[in-house]
Amino acid sequence: MRTPEFVRFRKQLSAAKRVLVTTHAHPDGDGIGAEVALFHYLKAAGKSVRIYNPDPLPSRYRFLDPKAAFLHGPDEGARWKTFDLWIIVDTNDPRRLGKLWSELAVRAKNVVFLDHHPDTLRPDGETMESFPYPDHASVVCDVSSSSIGELLHALFQELKIAKINPGVALGLYVSVMTDTNSFRYARTTPEAHRIAAEMISLGVNPEEVYQTIFSSKELSHLRLLGEILTQTQVTKSQRVAWMEIPLGRRKIHKATADDTMSFLNLLLLLRSSEVVCLFREEDDKETVRVSIRSKGRVVVNRLAMELGGGGHDYAAGLALRAPMDQVVKIVTSRLEALARK
Repeated sequence: MRTPEFVRFRKQLSAAKRVLVTTHAHPDGDGIGAEVALFHYLKAAGKSVRIYNPDPLPSRYRFLDPKAAFLHGPDEGARWKTFDLWIIVDTNDPRRLGKLWSELAVRAKNVVFLDHHPDTLRPDGETMESFPYPDHASVVCDVSSSSIGELLHALFQELKIAKINPGVALGLYVSVMTDTNSFRYARTTPEAHRIAAEMISLGVNPEEVYQTIFSSKELSHLRLLGEILTQTQVTKSQRVAWMEIPLGRRKIHKATADDTMSFLNLLLLLRSSEVVCLFREEDDKETVRVSIRSKGRVVVNRLAMELGGGGHDYAAGLALRAPMDQVVKIVTSRLEALARK
């Protein structure tokens, strides 16, 4: 990867002494794993590095920082008044950083987004290319990468400023494994498998990682899943299926938003449905977050982007501030129209 954006990033990184690393709100395994890999890589290269995210670390990823030393959430990090370089992974959309964008963009000498998603559409239909990024911000993007871990691995091979140590290896493996859904998504590349094999050869235990991340449910969470599954709905054609998780139901079963992240994958088992969705009422009681998965024929990311979200061709998400029934009607009707084409 030797694009003009990468060349610029390389120069900025070479000159930087203090580097801040961030991922998007509601962090997932791809973003968190990439942060961890980048943290250990830059530390090995002699940089001062801190991680600071807009939301707390989900409990199932705490094994990546068992001493709570560097994976910081709100009000825990970013004590520097200024820093040389702010690296934001797994998004190209400042809106997904919440208040961090307004707080930190002015304190960073340079800002770079490392991403593998298509350019995001704004709610008015314009692409993020027309979004007024400040002059000191740029985007290094490769939409062919299955994960940020895959993108980072390629960058590390070009940068050659440190070796892949055990901390880097674990972060890269978590990123690649989680964002390909254990190498099952259509966007899984041969390179993703090669990276996984390399990280295992460096000491990553795949069974241990998988069990730590995915065998993390409480009995109450499974009971919530059982209730939600019994209420699964489909459109008339059965091409679109979905489940709804009201906030009250989540609270009864003491489930966080992250505890429900894997529920949607079960709907992919439906033979007749080409697109599946999960609608989850968020803690603010005003927002409904929507996760969408396609089996590979229906492209769903443009619809998500038109509604203010984003993602990949066959895996996308969005959030709308509206009642659950309205959000369900808007999204499922448009998905049904796409599935009928």
